[in-house]
Amino acid sequence: MLRRVARYVAALLILFSIRGASQEKKPLNLDQLVQEALQNNPDLRAARHQTAAAATQAAQVSSWDAPQVGMEFYQTPIKSFPNPFKNGMETDYFIQQMIPFPGKLSAMGDAASANAQMVNEGYNALEKKIIRQVKSAYFDLYLAQRKSEVNSQNQDLMRKFVQIASKQYEVGMGKQEEILRGQTELSTLINEGINLQQEQRSAEAMINTLLSRPANAPLGYVPDVTVIVPGWTYEQLAPLAVDARPELKGMALGVSMSNADLTESKREYFPDLMMRVMYKDMAMTKDDFWSLMVGVSIPIAPWTSSKISSKVEENELNVRRAEENLSSMKNMTQFEVQDALVKVQTNGNLVALYKNTVIPQARQTLESTLSSYQNGKTEFLMLLDAYRMVLMAQLDYYMAVMNFMTSQAALEQAVGLTIDQISERLR
Repeated sequence: MLRRVARYVAALLILFSIRGASQEKKPLNLDQLVQEALQNNPDLRAARHQTAAAATQAAQVSSWDAPQVGMEFYQTPIKSFPNPFKNGMETDYFIQQMIPFPGKLSAMGDAASANAQMVNEGYNALEKKIIRQVKSAYFDLYLAQRKSEVNSQNQDLMRKFVQIASKQYEVGMGKQEEILRGQTELSTLINEGINLQQEQRSAEAMINTLLSRPANAPLGYVPDVTVIVPGWTYEQLAPLAVDARPELKGMALGVSMSNADLTESKREYFPDLMMRVMYKDMAMTKDDFWSLMVGVSIPIAPWTSSKISSKVEENELNVRRAEENLSSMKNMTQFEVQDALVKVQTNGNLVALYKNTVIPQARQTLESTLSSYQNGKTEFLMLLDAYRMVLMAQLDYYMAVMNFMTSQAALEQAVGLTIDQISERLR
């Protein structure tokens, strides 16, 4: 009987080592999910419309106001209405146009253009955020699937152990407490399995939501992950982030927009021009004639100058605010790069530690405990504890892999470049 246990456990260890080979579900491709999210995510679709709308503003604000046309009736008796041309002495036809002081509209156009580019960088930043969310959800699903597999395999083992312990007890070679312990362990595993199924469905629902699919749409199996720890340093990545991070580009454009607003507000001190051309149709004579009227605004009038000066002061403060926001974002970007890089390297080292040291040692301990159990030198519970060490090491390994990949996704967002793009630029 003990030899049967030994053979079963050894076979199960081999099964764990080749666990992924027999998966029947279709592999879930991360790159395809990312592309689908970029195409279909509702937030991104809304941001694309916002970007396109912002691009139209420059033409709006840099154009003159519409001209005005009209007619004036002079010395027209009331009895002439509703036909004012009858018995009227004079009818004037005019067109007038407000002409802003040179430079005002161009400054407004520069501000609108900078705003459009800033909105576009906001869209790029949202893309990076969505990509990170998809990758994080993808590797959450990876971990949930692996934990479910380990739990299912452990349930099978516990059922076998309970069966063997029951037979041992029937022939007087075991203890009833071993059966009860195994049954309790099995019940705990079944409960954990239910929770893990819920965890897996939640991860799938998150991916589907990001892709604008039905929340319960079926997904495939996340294949095994190859962990390659990059050897980059903070000194290499920080300049790349300052140059490539969309949020920083957007805030730099915000400074440009505020400066353009300041320039436009200062030009409000200069007068606008109003021109009016009129044709006078004289009813009692053939001496019709043209007239021209030119007028200017008076922005330095006592009741208007404070309005302009306050606007200039406001925009000066807006420039300083935009500059401080940019400086703050640079500091935050540098922190995020450092934080993500440390997590990538730490979790990468943990993956290597579990794969090359902890799991082999746990398996050696299990094999040694199994040998002792075969020779009657240890108890049944010691065998269970040794096997739990193997399972825990495997779970910790999968957790480290998940943390490594999500940290890598965070590093991509912090720098504003993919891992491949970073590698290309650092060559």
